[in-house]
Amino acid sequence: MSQNPFMVGTLEQNTIVVRVGHDPDAPHIGTLTIDDWTVKCAVGRNGLVEPQHKRESDGKTPIGRYPLRYGFYDPDVFGDEPRGFDFPFLPKPPNYRWIEDRDSPFYNQLVFETDETQPSRRGERLFDLFIPVGWNDSITAAAGGSAIFMHAARPDYSGTAGCVVVAHGDLLELGRRLRPGMVIDIAPLNHAARPLAALVAEAPQSIESVTFHGLRPGPKVIVTGAVHGNEPAGPYAISRLIAEFRTGARQLERGTLTFVPVVNGLAFRQHTRMGDRNLNRDMFESAIPQDNEDRVANVLCPLLRAHDVLIDLHSFSGEGEAFGLIGPKDNTGPLEPFAHADAEVALVKAMNLPLVVHGWLAGHEKALRQKQAAGVTGLSSLHGVGTTEFMRFAGGYGVTVECGQHLAPDAPQVGYDCVVNGLAHLGMISSPAPEIRLPRALEITDVILADHEEDRLVRQFGTGEEISEGDVIGFRADGGKIVAPYDGAVIFAGKTATVNTELCYLCKISSRLG
Repeated sequence: MSQNPFMVGTLEQNTIVVRVGHDPDAPHIGTLTIDDWTVKCAVGRNGLVEPQHKRESDGKTPIGRYPLRYGFYDPDVFGDEPRGFDFPFLPKPPNYRWIEDRDSPFYNQLVFETDETQPSRRGERLFDLFIPVGWNDSITAAAGGSAIFMHAARPDYSGTAGCVVVAHGDLLELGRRLRPGMVIDIAPLNHAARPLAALVAEAPQSIESVTFHGLRPGPKVIVTGAVHGNEPAGPYAISRLIAEFRTGARQLERGTLTFVPVVNGLAFRQHTRMGDRNLNRDMFESAIPQDNEDRVANVLCPLLRAHDVLIDLHSFSGEGEAFGLIGPKDNTGPLEPFAHADAEVALVKAMNLPLVVHGWLAGHEKALRQKQAAGVTGLSSLHGVGTTEFMRFAGGYGVTVECGQHLAPDAPQVGYDCVVNGLAHLGMISSPAPEIRLPRALEITDVILADHEEDRLVRQFGTGEEISEGDVIGFRADGGKIVAPYDGAVIFAGKTATVNTELCYLCKISSRLG
C-alpha cells in the first residue's frame, strides 16, 4: 500500500502510526506505517473508540498512544530469527493465556499455565508473532478492556476484538522494524498525534458537556448518554456526533445542541449500572448531596431545565428490539401533568424505532401500591422519576431511547440514527428524511412482583415480547402458575427477582400513535 503523506513525518520516528477510516464501508480497515513502510491493517470489528469509553468485549480499538514493551514469536514457525531483532522478542510459551475476567486479580495479565492437561496455545497461526499493546495495564480499570495485541490478520482482514493486525506475511518485517521504546499511535484518518492516554482509577470529579450554537433561533436540545454506567451505546453515538459537528461534517443550522456523552462518570468507570445508587430514580436536586448520584443530579438537573427537549440514550441487558419511552397524554393530574404530548409523539415517530412504550410512571405507581400492601415502607413516587420525567416536570419534553442490548454491535448506530432523525425533525439540521414506519405501541398496564425469592419467570423474556391471554409466564415458589391476564407483551423483565420487587411489567397494545 502507498505511504500516507499526511502522517509520516508529523510524529517522532519512534512511533508506529495506525490510521483508520480509508473505506466508509469497512470502518475497521486502515494503514500501519513505520518510517517509510506502510501496509494494510485491521482493527476492532466495531472501529475505534475514545479511550475513556473503551469497554471489555465491545469489539473496539482505543484511540491514543500506547507503549510496546516486548513481543513473542513461535520458534516452530520463525526459528530463532526474531531473537536477533532490536525489539525484545521471546519464544512463545507452550501454554499461556491472557486474563479477561474483570473480577480476577490478574485481569489483563499474562498467565503461564502449568497444568499439563491444558491444550497448548502453540500453533495458533494468528499469534505466530504478537506484541502486547500497553493498554489498561499499569493501573488496570476493571472491564476497561484487555488483551489488545498486534498480531496476524485473517486472510479477509476481518475486524478483531480490539487488536491491530497485519498480514501474516508482514509479521517478520514488522518485527524487524520495531525498536525498544516504540509506541503505537492509533487514530482516525488524518488525525494528528495524541498524548499517551490511559484509564485512571479514581472517580471523575467533573462532567463533560459540549454545546453547539446555531446562528438562527431554534429549539434547545440536550442529548445524554451513560446515565447508567454499563450502557455504552450512548457515549459511542454521542462521541461520533460531536466529532461530526466539530469537523463540519454536520452543521447545526438553528437552535442550541448540547451533548453529555457520559453523565455518570463513576458508574461508567466501574462499568456498573450505578455508582452509589440508580441515577434514573429519585432524580432531583439535593441541598445536601449524600452520594455520587446526588452530586451528578445537582449538575444535570439545571442543564435539563435550560433546554426544551431531551434525547436520553440507554441500552438494556436482555434481548429484544430497540424502543422509545415517552410520557403520558396531556393532562393536569397530580402524578405527571404534561402539555407537550403531541410534540413528544411526533419526535419519537421521527426516530423511526420499531417499538414505542408509554405508561411508565403510572405503572410504577401500581408497583408502589402493591409493595405498600405487602408491608414495604419508605416508598415514594419520586423513585419513578428519571431524566425524562424530570424534563417534563421542568416544562420540556423528552424521549428515552433504549438502543438495544448493551454490547449489540448495532446499538450505537441506533442511538446515532435516533438523534440525527430527531434533530432533522426539529429543523435543526439538514438530513435525508427516512421512510417513516408506524411503530408498534405498548402501554404499561400492570406489574408482577416476586412474593418469594424462588418465584421465577419461565424464561428471560425479550423486551416487548408478545404474550397471549392464558400463557404461563412464570411460577410461584409453591408451584402456582403466573398466567398472562390478557393479550399483550412483557417489558423490563428479569427471570428472578428479590421479594417484593418487579419480575416484569405487563403491557397492552396501544393505539395512541395512530
